[in-house]
Amino acid sequence: MASYYQNSTKRRYGAQNAVDGNLARKLDRRELERQLDRSGRMDFDELYERRPETAAERNARRRAQVKAAVRPAQKVSSLALLGFVCTAFLMVVLLLCYVRLNTISRSIVSMKSEIKTLEVEQVSLLTQYEQAFDLSAVKEAALAAGMKDPSDSQIYYISLPGEDQARTHSAGGGALERLFAGLGG
Repeated sequence: MASYYQNSTKRRYGAQNAVDGNLARKLDRRELERQLDRSGRMDFDELYERRPETAAERNARRRAQVKAAVRPAQKVSSLALLGFVCTAFLMVVLLLCYVRLNTISRSIVSMKSEIKTLEVEQVSLLTQYEQAFDLSAVKEAALAAGMKDPSDSQIYYISLPGEDQARTHSAGGGALERLFAGLGG
């Protein structure tokens, strides 16, 4: 084996089986462009032999073309129409609810401002009330009218013997109940 490799390296290019350069086929420029042009394309007619079209196939192809060209009008599903109507109704109701919510929030804001003004007014009225019923002013008005404080001789204290008690009577009690109440009481 080793002798074979040694002999092949010592060969000269001028020998009978020697190759000058590479073994690739040399093409002229036009042939190369033609092959590159055809390389990406496959012509159906060149590759396969076409059989003649029958009348049934021709009619089927024409029917398919006509069917594709003229499509029948599609019917709208009643369920889809009902869904659309329900969605539109719900959108209108939602919009009306937002309007109502907006008016309620505006009225709440106006009521809060009214409450603030009423609180301020309440404070001012309370101060006027306290000024009107000042005890010193009342005492002066009573003295001016001729009223006096009661003397000790005008005050009477009443004390009753016994403890404070309360009795309840039931309406329509029976005789037996009255007997027990009389014995117990």
